[in-house]
Amino acid sequence: APQIAMSADEPVDPELAKLEAVRIEPAQAASAGAEPARHSAGTLMIKAPIRSGQSVFHPHGDVIVLGSVASGSEIVAGGSIHVYGTLRGRAIAGSEGNVSARIFCRKNEAELLAVDGWYTTAEEMEGVSRGKAVQAFLDNDALCVVPLG
Repeated sequence: APQIAMSADEPVDPELAKLEAVRIEPAQAASAGAEPARHSAGTLMIKAPIRSGQSVFHPHGDVIVLGSVASGSEIVAGGSIHVYGTLRGRAIAGSEGNVSARIFCRKNEAELLAVDGWYTTAEEMEGVSRGKAVQAFLDNDALCVVPLG
């Protein structure tokens, strides 16, 4: 099961801390008119922004975030990570050894991008892919961060 945690030093209002997380099961995808193959049973969709201090840990599937990911937060996924807002925190895909995992984001302001243990930091991405829609993936044991489109 996915874990969503807040930092211990931050006061937690249960209503504010609650992320609207939805698992997409094959039966739900089929009833919604989508192809079941498009979403594995382990896909986690988060409809709210991920705030600073929050951590999403989903080791056996993809994570889709419809909002933004704040600085000081993190997403760890066994599969790929899709962020349809700005990615400012840390994104770690392929955490269980999935070399084909990818990270996609609409605007890259990430502190760290990692796929299967290979990573790059904000300083290394400055001027190259910062502020752009990008995808990150492994190619011959090197992490590539390239613009989308």
